[in-house]
Amino acid sequence: SQMIDEARKRGMPIIILSGRPYHLDPEINHGINKLITSLGAAVISEDVVSVRVKKFPTKVLNQWTYHARLYAAAKYIGDQPDMNLVQLVSFGCGVDAITTDEVRRILEEKNKIYTQIKIDEITNLGAVKIRLRSLFAALEK
Repeated sequence: SQMIDEARKRGMPIIILSGRPYHLDPEINHGINKLITSLGAAVISEDVVSVRVKKFPTKVLNQWTYHARLYAAAKYIGDQPDMNLVQLVSFGCGVDAITTDEVRRILEEKNKIYTQIKIDEITNLGAVKIRLRSLFAALEK
């Protein structure tokens, strides 16, 4: 994608921001995408990279399109040194518990850091900013 090429030209980290379709609503996600870009990273959604992965076996039943995209995105970035994944989750969605465990497993197999943001508990972006800054600090090491 053009954004990936541009980010790589500039030497920027690339964050795959993944979430359920309703997480795209700025009222729900609190502008986390803008916060990430303000920290100097490029943000793309999981559907941009998930199409680059062939089907592969997962440890969980993988029957939903969103889950399949999420797992494929996690697998794809495993071999991309400049990419990391941030997953937005909601308390109200029970299946997020399954997806988070599987995404974490896929990422950790490739020594990637799993970052989850529970958007239901955000009252201000201060805590989110701290989580993201610690992710970027860990990536620089």
